[in-house]
Amino acid sequence: MDKHSEETGVHTTTNSLPATTSLTIIHSTGVFTHNILWCYCPGSPKQYLQLLKAGLFPPSISHPRTAFTFNVLDNFLIDALECKTSVSSFFQKLCCLTNNAFPDSVPDQYHELMRVWLIMRRYVVDGNFTAQHMNMRQPHFDVSLSDGLGYMVTEAEYQAHLSSAVESKDKSSCSNHHAVNAANINRSNLQATGVGATACARHGCFVPHAVVDFQKGEQ
Repeated sequence: MDKHSEETGVHTTTNSLPATTSLTIIHSTGVFTHNILWCYCPGSPKQYLQLLKAGLFPPSISHPRTAFTFNVLDNFLIDALECKTSVSSFFQKLCCLTNNAFPDSVPDQYHELMRVWLIMRRYVVDGNFTAQHMNMRQPHFDVSLSDGLGYMVTEAEYQAHLSSAVESKDKSSCSNHHAVNAANINRSNLQATGVGATACARHGCFVPHAVVDFQKGEQ
């Protein structure tokens, strides 16, 4: 903490701040090392929060010395999903982008990238279009015991959303496109034509309050 003496006019330092910290930053264009100075102002956030506010994702929250830009994580997610790129292959590509002549000289951040990849939230969405539910003759007897408290959405809010949503019918250029035609068939006798859910891509666990009934085909 800096302190100015009114008596002597001398500017002294009671608590010297730490020197700059060497931080390895992984971007979509390569691996780089920069010296940074943390903010030590009163009420300043912790170091990992400072990195997040700057668009950097640290593998550790205690003493971060490595950070990945959000851009490189987005690129890795697309490569992993569309090209089935492994963590090792993706980081090797970054090493070649950093130093194509001597990629082995690039700091090895493979384990840090693996740690970040494991804690990233990844979801998959799928549906069952054969789980049909017919309209009840006496729907007032269909009483929900835990409406919106489990994995299914709240019925009233979901129905309000459906009533305000604008339906757009798909038009196929094929003479007899069965998938599109089946979606446009009137199913007035069915209360639900299927069920859709969101799950964790890593563990397979369903996301609470993210399971819905389809009302018409895949709608």
